[in-house]
Amino acid sequence: MMRAISRIKPLQGVAVSLIAAWLVCLPFVSTTTELRQHTQVIIAVLAVLGVNIATGYGGMISLGHGVFVGVGAFATGYFVDGFSLPWLLAISMGIVTASLAGALVGIPALRIKGIHLALLTLCMAIVFQPLSKRFPAFTGGVSGKAIEARFEAPSWLGDSRMASAVYRYVFCILVVLFALGLTWNLVNSRAGRAMRALRDNDTAAAIYGINLVHARVVTFSISAGLAGLAGALQVVLVPYVSQDNYTVQESLVIYATAVIGGLGSIWGSVLGVIARTGFGALGERLSGMEGFGFVSEFFELLDEQAFVFGVGLIALTFVFPRGLAGIRRKNRQQTNS
Repeated sequence: MMRAISRIKPLQGVAVSLIAAWLVCLPFVSTTTELRQHTQVIIAVLAVLGVNIATGYGGMISLGHGVFVGVGAFATGYFVDGFSLPWLLAISMGIVTASLAGALVGIPALRIKGIHLALLTLCMAIVFQPLSKRFPAFTGGVSGKAIEARFEAPSWLGDSRMASAVYRYVFCILVVLFALGLTWNLVNSRAGRAMRALRDNDTAAAIYGINLVHARVVTFSISAGLAGLAGALQVVLVPYVSQDNYTVQESLVIYATAVIGGLGSIWGSVLGVIARTGFGALGERLSGMEGFGFVSEFFELLDEQAFVFGVGLIALTFVFPRGLAGIRRKNRQQTNS
């Protein structure tokens, strides 16, 4: 067992070091557009982490977390523009708004669970886009809404586009790291143990004195708040909100990313986003290949992100049914046996 741990921890350290080196080097090798795209990838970790809290730790399947990303984005844009609040306060209000929306969804979860809860959250994702068109003051309606406020770099960093891009990049990284740290502390606290008890056996959890109503609502609220934070940072990055960004497919992709990375693992949320991004990059590289007959026609499909992600999900489901983070658990079990 000690040998297994000694093998695993260095590998984790190498992975973290590589990610850290990649994050440090990005501003020096990227254009402003590329840096914004990379920052969007980093922000996506928060939405996947929200699904992981609800499903991986709380045992409540949610296929509609894209809704909470949208609520966080719309609310942040509304508060920073309509009420002229400072950015940090507007982001906080966006998180609170998304958390309250999650709490409302968590209430029906008191009576329904499993596939029925999954269908409820999926229906929520289906109606969110057409419903958001009905509130143009909040969402911008059909055409979306440009946010006049800008999250710009302080004057001492310069007034160039790259300076502002790097400033937003660093800000988003720090927020994501802070959220990951808080989540890690949460799942290893008494509240986290209550979440896992709900997931494993809610009847036994109730017998041991866990308040099921409080635990379910709080779990869903926290998971929605993390997704809302992702939406708020999207507004920081791109001052524009639109209902077109929060489709049913987006919610399903967020859930699938969590499954790929590994449910019930904070590290799995990061791995899932890395895998999703890697599939997309691989698809772009292979889509231009010609001269291989039928294989070339298959490669042409790889310029479609949904196709690449679907194929990757199928492949990883067969190879790693417990997700990428489950590889470590499997190694531990084999070593112990």
